[in-house]
Amino acid sequence: MEKLTIKDIAQMVNVSTATVSNYLNGNYSKMSSKTRNKIEQMIQETNYIPSSIAHDLATNDAKTIGVSVADITNPFTSTVLSGIYDACGLLGYTVIFTNSNSDSAQEIENINKLKRQNVSGLIIDPVDAQSPIFKTLSNNDAVMLDREALSIQIDTVVTDNFNAVNKFVSTMLKNGYEEMYFITWPIEQVSTRLIRYQGFLEATQYKHDSHCIEIDNHKSNIDQLKSILSKIINENEHKKVGFFSMNGKVLISLIQAMRALGKKYPDDYGIGSYEDLDWMEIMTPGISCVHQDSFEMGVTAVKTLINKLVDENKTPKLPQRIVVPTRMELRESF
Repeated sequence: MEKLTIKDIAQMVNVSTATVSNYLNGNYSKMSSKTRNKIEQMIQETNYIPSSIAHDLATNDAKTIGVSVADITNPFTSTVLSGIYDACGLLGYTVIFTNSNSDSAQEIENINKLKRQNVSGLIIDPVDAQSPIFKTLSNNDAVMLDREALSIQIDTVVTDNFNAVNKFVSTMLKNGYEEMYFITWPIEQVSTRLIRYQGFLEATQYKHDSHCIEIDNHKSNIDQLKSILSKIINENEHKKVGFFSMNGKVLISLIQAMRALGKKYPDDYGIGSYEDLDWMEIMTPGISCVHQDSFEMGVTAVKTLINKLVDENKTPKLPQRIVVPTRMELRESF
């Protein structure tokens, strides 16, 4: 059976080829939301991959890897990039890097820009893992990491967010914490936040969201947090209260707000976090956490991608969820 073309997709949806082209390039302003949804559904149902993209990636021999990251200011990202650069260098590949600055429209532009440069393959730390741009890529030439789509279409390198948080929070509960709170940036449909929260709920068996604190990740949130935390502390005056933070940046906000309230861990509250940053070990007391090997995630993404690129048979591969192990680092924060 011949491969589908952009003309085929247009005919199936009953729109022009130009409209489908605009969709694939993220130009949604030129169509109605109804048309956008119809095109997205048809691409998903037919597993359509633009032949020009597949050909460009498959035939390129420049040994260059295009990398798109969600947010370069995130400490996680810089460590991942270090792993990517090291692994690419050892395997003889160069890296072209782009930053999406947490903007899904910028992410689409960056990925299209990398494709136009005929990179050998793509590694993407996505802003929006559900973006339709990823339906235009082939699993033979791309790898995603950290955030994952609801339905994985491309090999995705992750850590075991659910089990790691479940185990960690269960450990805090066994240490006598009577009330636990999960503090996070807005969960929305960001897989890492959502799955970590699900692990928290599994450990605590809470049936509602009253123990989830969402804070803004784009502006100062100390005053907002102070008010929330003050209420929690007052309501649980005679209970042992613990907090688990989604990542290191969230943890900083938590500690700053608690200090502003005159509270210290582990005397007044217990804390733990996903992500093990250097300063967590040298803090006094040291902060317990789930250690994710961000460097190894970058290395694993490169090895996974290049193994596919050098496959002479170019055999179509089913997308896989590749899990990099985590470990608990227990210090003195609870």
